[in-house]
Amino acid sequence: MKRTSFVVSLGLMASAAVLPAWAAEPEVPKPKAVDTIAQTPLSADWAARIWLQDRGVTPSARIVIATGVNSDGYKGSGWSTAEHVDFGAMIDTGKAFGFDGTMRVVFSDRFGNAVNDRSTGSYVQNQAFYGQGQNLRFNELSYERWLLDKRLSLKGGFYSMGNDFGGLPYTCNFNNNGQCGHPLGPIYSSGWLDNPTGQWGLRVKWADPSGWYAQTGIYDVVPMRKQAGSGFRVSDRGKTGLFLPVEVGYSHGNTGEHYGGTYKVGYYLDTSNADDIGNPAAPRASHRSGWYIQLAQRVLKPEGDTVRGLSVFGVATRADAKTGLMRYSWEAGLSWRGVVASREDDVLSLAWTRLDISDRLAQYQRITGKDVQSNEQFVELNYGVQVTPWLILRPAVQYVARPGAYESRPDSWVFTLQAQATL
Repeated sequence: MKRTSFVVSLGLMASAAVLPAWAAEPEVPKPKAVDTIAQTPLSADWAARIWLQDRGVTPSARIVIATGVNSDGYKGSGWSTAEHVDFGAMIDTGKAFGFDGTMRVVFSDRFGNAVNDRSTGSYVQNQAFYGQGQNLRFNELSYERWLLDKRLSLKGGFYSMGNDFGGLPYTCNFNNNGQCGHPLGPIYSSGWLDNPTGQWGLRVKWADPSGWYAQTGIYDVVPMRKQAGSGFRVSDRGKTGLFLPVEVGYSHGNTGEHYGGTYKVGYYLDTSNADDIGNPAAPRASHRSGWYIQLAQRVLKPEGDTVRGLSVFGVATRADAKTGLMRYSWEAGLSWRGVVASREDDVLSLAWTRLDISDRLAQYQRITGKDVQSNEQFVELNYGVQVTPWLILRPAVQYVARPGAYESRPDSWVFTLQAQATL
């Protein structure tokens, strides 16, 4: 089954490259955003796709293949390859059904293996598109509507709360999930969910034209949904509580003429009962909570109006002292877009991640004679090549110190290559 899916993925990429494109009138291009590089689907000018878009349905499909090899590992060394496929559609319900709003439907599949799982034992995944059951999965069925002159957004359905909270530009210029995705502190220390696992929830967002916004939501917590064989589990069986995030942020100047930036702070409360991480025999805590701060800022550009230039970012998280596995997590990095003037969509990126294990857990491990955890640190340097408007290749060199936060595990160099095709 897994190998068949891999072959199908490669077949889709190969066949898509040779299928004829049917002529269509090109649209006037919009100004490029600085902090993200929009991918133009391979099928963008196909008649069938245009026919659907005219009727409010915009198909989406993506294939990601990430392979890696490590120098050392407490389980050994060797090659590991992870694959991810997702497909779905964004539906303009005004065109399709006659009422305003946007509906999203997404399915995905994951297969293969990963360096951290097979060899090094690190918390940070060298290949971000790995895990959460490694199976065919129903990701999302959501509906969003903007009101009050597009200042108030209401969204509900089945989707990952991480689609709307805790995201930051530039961080997905990396192959690892310490940057690409969301901060690992909340993920390992609460019921925070990241793509591709869905959950039932509602979100309310207020966005001011000045760039300020505030949002909150309520989502169910069902840990079983992340497990293998649970890709289509939409019931609340196994529900442990509710997840309530709050986020306030400010974003400005995301075109070539500006020094744009994004800043946000968030708090989350998970009402699930949880063990005292420093004393498993103690009564269970009634909740888990924490906060995060994220920022990104463009600091340098070679000319007046250009997407090229240098941007920096930083992230800090703090989890509940009693229940959080990772008491603190830290990220810092930079991305230089368009190092070569003729390649303005290529990106050179460097980032560092540190995950601090709870002192309470370390003390408990020390008392009970177990191997004591401290912190894990991870560095990645990569160069993303925009081969075509729909294909990115990103070779990277990574270094992980104290995988799993254990001094007993050897540090490791890891070399990865990610290919991402938007179909």
